[in-house]
Amino acid sequence: MKKPYIKTILLLILFLLLVSWHLKIIFLYFLFLAWRKFIPEYQEKKKIINRTVFAVFVLSFIVLFPNHKADNSDYIQSVYYDRKTGEELGEPIIPYLTNIIGEGDIMAAVSLGAYLLPDNFVKGSAIGDVVRYTKSTYFFNNNFHKLYRECEQEDTPPHNVPFQIMQDQGFYKDISHYYLHLPDVEDLEDCEVIVYCHGYSGNWILYTQIFAKYTGAIILAVETPSFNGYFSPRVMKEIVNKTIPHAFKRIGIPYKKPHIIGLSAGGSAINNAAVNYPNTFKSYTILSASLRRMPRTAKKVNVIYGASDRSGGISSKIPKSKYNRYRIKGEDHSLLVARPDTVFGLINEIIK
Repeated sequence: MKKPYIKTILLLILFLLLVSWHLKIIFLYFLFLAWRKFIPEYQEKKKIINRTVFAVFVLSFIVLFPNHKADNSDYIQSVYYDRKTGEELGEPIIPYLTNIIGEGDIMAAVSLGAYLLPDNFVKGSAIGDVVRYTKSTYFFNNNFHKLYRECEQEDTPPHNVPFQIMQDQGFYKDISHYYLHLPDVEDLEDCEVIVYCHGYSGNWILYTQIFAKYTGAIILAVETPSFNGYFSPRVMKEIVNKTIPHAFKRIGIPYKKPHIIGLSAGGSAINNAAVNYPNTFKSYTILSASLRRMPRTAKKVNVIYGASDRSGGISSKIPKSKYNRYRIKGEDHSLLVARPDTVFGLINEIIK
């Protein structure tokens, strides 16, 4: 057998070891369907064997299927609410069904796929930076999926990207969503609050988990009504006037100024907020993106990016008195995941 095929088979086995148990059950059932003719006495007892295995498969799938909720006690809460009334809503059917393939399973598959790509396949782009990080990292230390294994015992919701794509459309036109993490402390009023704005490809639980792990803050992960990560003036207005107040009401603490942090395309939220909401936030931080607009806030905007990241930087028209620059040598667009200790060392200094 040729080496590429051996490598692919080994990666498939590795993937099956990492994915959720209900996916392992599906794979085993399909394996049974493919090899059942080789079972001794199968032809004589075909109906009994087929029905028994199918019943075991259905029962096992139901028992092992993730039963994610959005309870106030969850490590990460998934909150849906009506934009017009502010009323909290139950989980729509689409996010529930996406439990079939969890976010951690997808990230593990993407990471494994990156090992199979040629080195120069997506060179010179944000995706290329992610692939480079993956190929240069021992698989079990890859932070794109390592954190999911660390959080397996915690209550976490299904991923929301499929639903996010459908927001502003049809039945979901008036529904907004955010993730919320509350630290396990006696008094939440003592905690700082971080509003996290996602980048291109949507509001992944991964980043809420990273922020939860490395800070002692309350994390409010807001999102755009599409997965492009562009926080338009309309979206920012809803976040400031509706989403943030809704979250504070759910948490049950008095309002306090939160910090706002935008990753990659989510830097658009910071460029917008520093101009249109100069007194709303306690600090303004851009990660792996550029400060392009002249801030109106009296606070300096913090800009953190990898030295090799072409999407990071500061417009030459903005005076140095308006920002703090943190340029991380040797890093690119995968900075947050590749160097969380460095990034959150800076973030924790900023928010405290």
